[in-house]
Amino acid sequence: MMNWLIVANASRARVLEESSKPGVYVHVADLVHPQSRQKGVDLAGDRPGHVGGAAPQGAGGAAYDPRTAPREREHDRFAREVASALNAGVAAGRCAGLVLVASNPFLGRLKEHLSEQARKALLRSVAADYTALDERELAARLSAASGG
Repeated sequence: MMNWLIVANASRARVLEESSKPGVYVHVADLVHPQSRQKGVDLAGDRPGHVGGAAPQGAGGAAYDPRTAPREREHDRFAREVASALNAGVAAGRCAGLVLVASNPFLGRLKEHLSEQARKALLRSVAADYTALDERELAARLSAASGG
């Protein structure tokens, strides 16, 4: 059982498994969330800050400040999806440990949604967007980042 390397940003995540050869990875999964790249106005069905329909008597106005922008909600939704896949992998014993490499603030969101068991399996986290790198470049960057 090998460690999993997760390389992610708010719209794409690759799950790779370390092989017995250093710097060589086996593809486990690709998760893509194109909604995270859309503009907020394209994601929202209504104008932000307004509730559709009639307000009940005495409820005051139906306008409110949205707690999170539509794009932020999509980022969080994707973080939950990626974390769910990692939680399942750890729970099923498919990986020994996790190495998270994700852009900020997506890294924080992803960590928030990890199960307690997955958090315990977390070996290292790196705040960087390496989603565009191939496996060879990825291995070189991670080696440089750890000083080894």
